[in-house]
This record gives sequence, C-alpha cells and structure tokens, in this order.
Amino acid sequence: MVKALILVAALALAGCSSRPDGSFPSNPRSVWCTHNFPRRDARSDTPRTDLDEINRHNAQGVAWCGWKP
Repeated sequence: MVKALILVAALALAGCSSRPDGSFPSNPRSVWCTHNFPRRDARSDTPRTDLDEINRHNAQGVAWCGWKP
C-alpha cells in the first residue's frame, strides 16, 4: 500500500511542468492576447449562457488587448 502511494505521488510530481529557465512572462496578459481572438460565433439561436460567455471573452479582449467592439 505504501509503495503504491509513493508511486502515485511520484507520477503526480512527474506530470508537473515548469519553464526551463524558471521565469514567467513579464506580461501574462500578452500571452492571452496572442492566443485568443474576438469571438463572432453568435447566431440568433445561440443560448443565453453561450452569449454571456462570448460577451465575457470579448470584454476581456477589449480590456486586455485593445480589441475594438
């Protein structure tokens, strides 16, 4: 039982990753802006919950990345 717990703990730690140089980007928001684009996928039949998610995503892009509405 103890060996199994040690094995599980070792596998969990092995799954963790970090940057090779141990640094973080100076502006994490720039990483988000690089990987995300405005969402324009709303249609007339899009559920309200999905519209709220799209609006939150686009509002974050306006605030962080300077997207134009």
